[in-house]
Amino acid sequence: MVAPNSVSGLVVSVPFRTKLILSTLLFIFVLIFSSGIPETIMAQESSDNSELEEALSGFDDEGSGEDDALSGFDEDDAAESDAEIMSGFDDESESGNDDEGWKRTLGSVSGSTGISLSYSYAKEAPADKTQVDWSGLTKLRPFLYILWDAKLGENWKTRISGKAFYDFAYGMKERENFSDEVLAELEQEAELREFYLEGSPFGSLDVKIGSQIVAWGVANSLRVVDVLNPADNREFGMTDLEDIRLPIAMTKLDYYVGNLKLEAVAVHQIKFNKNAPFGSDFNSSPLKFREIVPESSAENTEYGLAVIGTFSGWDASLHWAQYFDDTAHFKITKVTIVPGVGAVPTLEQRHSRLTMAGATLSIPSGNFLWKAEAAHLQGMEFALVTDKTFSRTDVLVGTEYSGWNDTSLTLEFGVQHLNEFDEILEVSPDSQLEDRIATTISFMQDYINQTLHLNMVGMMIGKSGMDGGINRMSVDYDVMDAFSVSGGMMVYQTGDNAYFQSLNDNDRLFFEARYSF
Repeated sequence: MVAPNSVSGLVVSVPFRTKLILSTLLFIFVLIFSSGIPETIMAQESSDNSELEEALSGFDDEGSGEDDALSGFDEDDAAESDAEIMSGFDDESESGNDDEGWKRTLGSVSGSTGISLSYSYAKEAPADKTQVDWSGLTKLRPFLYILWDAKLGENWKTRISGKAFYDFAYGMKERENFSDEVLAELEQEAELREFYLEGSPFGSLDVKIGSQIVAWGVANSLRVVDVLNPADNREFGMTDLEDIRLPIAMTKLDYYVGNLKLEAVAVHQIKFNKNAPFGSDFNSSPLKFREIVPESSAENTEYGLAVIGTFSGWDASLHWAQYFDDTAHFKITKVTIVPGVGAVPTLEQRHSRLTMAGATLSIPSGNFLWKAEAAHLQGMEFALVTDKTFSRTDVLVGTEYSGWNDTSLTLEFGVQHLNEFDEILEVSPDSQLEDRIATTISFMQDYINQTLHLNMVGMMIGKSGMDGGINRMSVDYDVMDAFSVSGGMMVYQTGDNAYFQSLNDNDRLFFEARYSF
């Protein structure tokens, strides 16, 4: 999750002090709960080494995800090799070898299906039936996700995945009251996600072409050097960082030299964040603005370079990218003089072409994993200062502790500093701050032989959370190997930030049942 920029909001309807106290209590509860749990209530049989490996696996989420998803192919190769050794003994071995060949050709299909629900308990139903009703049941969404992996020859493989859902909650209310944008983006969706071909033309070079995710950085909750893929921000705070990235069309080359991986990326598809649509409960803006989206062309291709090193006792990486900012800025296209009102600007949303240079570092030390990211961004544009562009420096530091069985405690602190700040940028429509601060803490623990999973996340924006924040707690239970249920609560903390003020009444309960195949 990423701290948003300020946007227009609503007035506060729940006292700020109550939400601030609730947020503070959650942070204190996490710290006390994590440090004082007796060993007898924790899940059994876990090793510190395995937990440390899991923490370090986040350094290259994409690679680890591919290895897991495609791990079955190596087993197929081993089975085929055994069949060849035994081929001279009986005819059954030849038949078995043919079966393995068909399996490799057809690949494997997996996925999940289920239903998601959410209930907004803080909002009240409008007295006027012609107004949009965001109270009560706000989501009743069956979903389907399908993933197909196949191996093509000895050195190539492919993946195709897609998802679809339909939300019945809108039809259970006055559907015609919802905006066209809300119905188009939130009532139903069917889309192709990952769709790529990957292989090794020769030993040290890997090539990956198609719609994919390239995850840079070591952070769990905040994005610094992770700039290539857009994000799904339609329900802010409800989704973790590893799940919100959106795949886009790229070509990626990885070249391995000793402990180093040299990575080059060309992004062919210009696609920006999925933000809450106009009229939704996560977008309180009373106005719609025209957004200028650059066309996907050779001239607008985005580029990324990285040097990623894995060494004894520490990992580090260097990153460079030239890309369009996923977060739009306002541009004043004309000013109209309205009698009795004054000057009224006409606004458009544009996306600046940015250049980013950054680095990451992660160092394991006992039960701790220390990590840091830093980046310098150049080319930021704003509506009220048109004679120059601005630069911004982003820094993140954090740690993960895995000293308790089946438990992970993560703390991250990030700051965005707008260089050569001009106070006029604080005025609408730019609404910028010289420094944006975000602090996140997450606590995860498994129980009952790792079938019950507790997850608590807190985020504070600004000094001491005065700009706002979120508090989310959920419990997942693996009923059986292929079936799980989960549920929890989200509480939004209001503050000085206009966006979090608009989320003040968005507190909700959520539930999901999922079957995996």
